[in-house]
Amino acid sequence: MNAHAPAAPPPSPWLLRRVVEVGLVAYAVFHLYTSLFGTLEPLNQRGLFIGGGLGFIFFRQAVLRWNTARMQACADLLLGLVGLYGGFYVTINAERLMDVMNDLTPIDIGMGILTILVALEAARRTIGWALPVMAVISLSFYLWGNDLISGNWQPPRVSTETAISTLYASTGGIFGFLADIGTRVVAIYVVLGSLLMAVGAGDIFMRAAMLVAGRAFGGPAKVAVVTSALFGTISGSAVANVMSVGSITIPTMIRSGYRKDFAAGIEATASAGGQIMPPVMGAGAFIMAELLNIPYTTIAVAAAVPAILYFSAIYFSIDCFARANHLMPIPRAELPRARDVFLAPQSLSAFGPLILLTVLLGMGYTPTFAGAAAIIGLIVIAGLVHIMVSFKERRGFAAECRIYGKQVWDGLVDGGQSVVIIAALLATASMLVAVLSATGLGVKFSQLLLGFSGEQMLGVLLIAALLCILLGMDVPTTASYLLTASVIAPVLTKLGLEPLTAHLYIFYFAILSAITPPVCASVYAAATIAGESFWKVAGQALRIAGAVYLLPFLMVYRPELMLKGSIPAIAYTIAVAWVMVVAISGASIGFLMGPVSWPLRLFLYAGAGALFYPSPYADVVGIAMVGGFLLLRWFRPVNAVTT
Repeated sequence: MNAHAPAAPPPSPWLLRRVVEVGLVAYAVFHLYTSLFGTLEPLNQRGLFIGGGLGFIFFRQAVLRWNTARMQACADLLLGLVGLYGGFYVTINAERLMDVMNDLTPIDIGMGILTILVALEAARRTIGWALPVMAVISLSFYLWGNDLISGNWQPPRVSTETAISTLYASTGGIFGFLADIGTRVVAIYVVLGSLLMAVGAGDIFMRAAMLVAGRAFGGPAKVAVVTSALFGTISGSAVANVMSVGSITIPTMIRSGYRKDFAAGIEATASAGGQIMPPVMGAGAFIMAELLNIPYTTIAVAAAVPAILYFSAIYFSIDCFARANHLMPIPRAELPRARDVFLAPQSLSAFGPLILLTVLLGMGYTPTFAGAAAIIGLIVIAGLVHIMVSFKERRGFAAECRIYGKQVWDGLVDGGQSVVIIAALLATASMLVAVLSATGLGVKFSQLLLGFSGEQMLGVLLIAALLCILLGMDVPTTASYLLTASVIAPVLTKLGLEPLTAHLYIFYFAILSAITPPVCASVYAAATIAGESFWKVAGQALRIAGAVYLLPFLMVYRPELMLKGSIPAIAYTIAVAWVMVVAISGASIGFLMGPVSWPLRLFLYAGAGALFYPSPYADVVGIAMVGGFLLLRWFRPVNAVTT
C-alpha cells in the first residue's frame, strides 16, 4: 500500500445518515398508504409531498458533506428544515389559507418567500440551472413586469401578498395540480420502480432480453435495446436508464466489437425511448392523463405502436451495422435457458407486479390504486420467493429474511430519494405554469404562434418540435413537456388536432430532446461511460435514431398509428411506417442486404420521403422504390464489406 496515499475520509455520521434513511422510508410509505386508503385534503397532502421533498434533498446533501465541509452541511440542514417546515406550515394552516376571506399574515408571506427560494435552490441542485433560471425570469416578469413593460405584453400589477397567495398559500401554485399528480400518481410508480430494481428485477430483465435478442446479428446491442426498453418503462428517466443499464451494456458491446461511439449511441437512444413504452411510460404520461382527464390506459394504447416503431428503428440500424461489420450473435452456450429465466422463482418478483399492474389498469382501476397494489404484490411475492429459495437452497431462514428486509428497505430508501427530486421538479415547474396562467402569457404566446405560422398546422408542429428540444436541453422530459404543452397544445387543438394527439406529439419530442444536440443528457451520460467524445456519440445517436424524428409527424398525419380507424387501415399504415423505418435505417447506416453507396442511400431516403407523405399515390411510389430496391438485392445479393 502506498504510504503517501491520502487517507479515506471517515464515513458520514451514523445517526444522521440513519435518521435521513428512516425519513425517506417514511416518505415513501406515506405515499403508499395514501394511494391505498385515500389521499388527505388537497393542501394537507400536497404540503407534505412538497415539504418532505424539499427537506430531504438538503438533508441528504448534509449527510454527504458532514465530514468534508461541516459548515456547508449545517447550512444544508438549515435549508432542509426551512423547506420541510414550508410544506408543513401549509398543511397545519390549510383550513385558514383556503378561506377566501382570509388575509395573509406577515408570517404567511415570509414562509412563502422562503419556501419559494428553497424550492428554486433544491431544483438547481438536483436538475441543474435551466429550469430554476426560467422560473426566476418568469417570477420577475410576474412581480415587476408591469413597471418595466408596456403594451400588449404588459402583465397585470400584483402585490407581494397576491403573488404569495397565488404561488404559495393556495392550491394554484407550488401546491397546485402538478403537486397533486406528483403525490397521487407519480410518486407511487417511482417507488415501484426502485423496489423492482432492489429485489433483482434488473438481472431478470437482462437475462430475458438475452433470450429475446441474443441470437440475432449484433446480439449484445439488441440485448441492450430490449433491456433499456424494459428498464425505461419503469424508471421514466433517460439518464437514469443509461447510468443503470449502460454501465453493463456499453462495455459488453465494446468487448463484442462495436466502436465506442456507436455502442454509446445505441444505449443513449434506447434509454430515451423507454419513456414512451407502455405499460408505465414514466411521469409525463400520468401527468398527460390528468391534464386531458382521460384514462391512462387510453394514452398507453395510443402510444404503443409509435413506441414499437421507435425501437424498431434502433433495432434495424443495429442489424444493418452488425451485418456490415460481421458482428455475430451471442454464442448459444452463453445464453441462459428459458426455464432458468421465466420459471425461476426470482422472475416472479420481476414480472409478477408488472402483470398485476397491467391487469388492474385494464380492469379500469385508477393508476394510483393499481400502482400501490403492484407494490404490495411485489413485497408479498418477493417475501414468498425468499422463503422458497431458503428451502430450495437450504439457506438459513433468518439469513434469507435479513436479505429480504434489506432489499425492501433499500428499495424504499431509493424510492424516497427519487420522489424528492420529482417534488423539487414539480414545485419549480408549477411556478412557471402559474405565472403563464396568471399573466396571460400562455395565451399571448399561443396567439403569437398562430400569427407567425399563418395558422398552418405544419408550421406549428415544427415550432413545437423546436421548442421541446430547446427546453429539453437541460430540463427533464416532464418539465419540457409541461412547459411546451401549456403554450403549444392549445394552438394545435385550435387548428383541429385532437388533444391526445397534440400532447403525445409534444411528449414525443420532449423525449427526443434527450438525444438531440447540442445538449443531450442521455448522450452525455453514455459518452462518459464509454470514455468517448460527446460529439461522436451524439452523431451516432442521430444516425441510429434518424427515423424516429418522423414518427411524431406520422402520428398527426396518419392517426391510424395511434390505433384509430378500421383494422385494415391500421394494419396498412403500420406496414407503410415500418417500410419507411427500414429504408431510413439502411440509408443512415449505409448497409441494407449489402453495402449501400451514397446514390443508393439518397434513393432510399427519397423512397422513405414518399412513404412519409400522407397520400395513397405517394405510398405507391415509396413502396415501389423501397420494394424494388429490396427485390433487386434479394435476387442480386452484394457481398458485405466493413463500413
